[in-house]
Amino acid sequence: MFPTAVLVVVGGLLVVGGAATRLLRKPHGGDGLAVDEIDRLRRAELALASAASTEAAARELSKHAMALLDAPAAVVIIESVDDNVRMEAGDTTGHSIYDPGSRMRLLSSDGEPCGSIAVAARADRPYTERDERILDALGERVSSTLHRLALFEAVQAEQRTLADVLGSSSDGIFSVGSDRRVRSWNPAMARLTGIAEVVAVGQPCCAVFRPRDEGGEALFGVACPARTGDEVEVLVQLEVAAGQPMWLNCAFSKMSDGGCVVVARDVTTRKQIDDEKADFLATVSHELRTPLTPIKGFLQTLLRRDREFDDDERQHIYEVMLREEQRLERLVQQLLQATSLDHADALVIAEALDWEAAVRDQVDQVGRQDPTREYTVLIAADLPGVVADEQLAMQVLANLLSNAAKFSPEGAAVGVGVAHDGHRVVTTVADHGTGVPSADRERIFDKFTRLGDHLTRPQQGVGLGLYIVRRSVEAMGGTAWVEDAPGGGAAFSFS
Repeated sequence: MFPTAVLVVVGGLLVVGGAATRLLRKPHGGDGLAVDEIDRLRRAELALASAASTEAAARELSKHAMALLDAPAAVVIIESVDDNVRMEAGDTTGHSIYDPGSRMRLLSSDGEPCGSIAVAARADRPYTERDERILDALGERVSSTLHRLALFEAVQAEQRTLADVLGSSSDGIFSVGSDRRVRSWNPAMARLTGIAEVVAVGQPCCAVFRPRDEGGEALFGVACPARTGDEVEVLVQLEVAAGQPMWLNCAFSKMSDGGCVVVARDVTTRKQIDDEKADFLATVSHELRTPLTPIKGFLQTLLRRDREFDDDERQHIYEVMLREEQRLERLVQQLLQATSLDHADALVIAEALDWEAAVRDQVDQVGRQDPTREYTVLIAADLPGVVADEQLAMQVLANLLSNAAKFSPEGAAVGVGVAHDGHRVVTTVADHGTGVPSADRERIFDKFTRLGDHLTRPQQGVGLGLYIVRRSVEAMGGTAWVEDAPGGGAAFSFS
């Protein structure tokens, strides 16, 4: 629908158009219209009906108005849905449409005013009643055209809005026809799948969109959820890169023509978090049972009234219970520390440290706790001063030493090296274990990450030690990484 029409003052009077006057069509002469004028009106009506835009309709209207009335100039103003159109014809500079003797009619769309047509005064003769009827007839014929164009422009505006919504949506959206061929493919879908719109549109759906369920079974072809005709929501995975699946939550909605619309939302991060939570719960449950089982068993043994224990037996029981209690305590401490490290930046207390003395002292403490293993220390000369949080730095070194001892064969030495390049001090702890595959060297620093299966791996733990190392080092403005050790195994370093 169009807004309120433009009013034009003609000869000092406000002219308001009413309903079109019915024409008395005579073959020729009198006050009726001549055959050529009626034919001109018919051709004007056909031209208006074929107009593809409001601007084209205004152009045709102004041109035919001048021809029918022999007017020196004409101006058409139309207020459309998206824009206002002003179309001039003839010599509008020398013949003003506002001078006395000019004529104007309001235009309507479906009965609502939407613009005007004005013709300039003729110099040789005034407009007659017959000319007024021609102008009325012309205005009447444009009404249906403007109504049609208003509907067309409204539909176009809705289509543009819909296209903008689909184009700016972060969710992938595509539609499939009843022939199972892709009809539309929005930019987000192209980004998610790596398949451009020009490639996808027109192709069979199963050739473009090839998802699998959580178990790896195909969900395309005859197994496609769109074939059921039901509205379903499923979690699917796509192989967008080698070994890197993308998880999409896809909602399939049927359409009346037998096709469907699919809305795909990237939930890869959420799926990874859910998987990590599941693995964490399984790991923590296993780790908690490991120390609790012997503690519970020995407590039940000590409560037996039918058995007396000598001092050596009691000593052994207490040592095992204490060892398992310490393991349980370390697990709880790691969980608490990992949580606190999310805000570690605000807890760092930086101070100057004698790093050489701190490293030797920490290695001595670990060596006394594990006298069966050799620890070697190599520190560069002229080591510059270090500014760090002493408690965090010592915890980092202690974690790496414990990690190296855990993954090195029995009796194998653990090496500690401290070097500098003039800008930073780098501390390295090298073991003689199996090493870390290059593909996993970043992943092992993630929270709750352990290599191998949590039920069959030889070393226990919840995968927080290396996460604590990296987060602690980053909180102090440094970095942590892992490489191959020169003699085999892994070399963990932090600066």
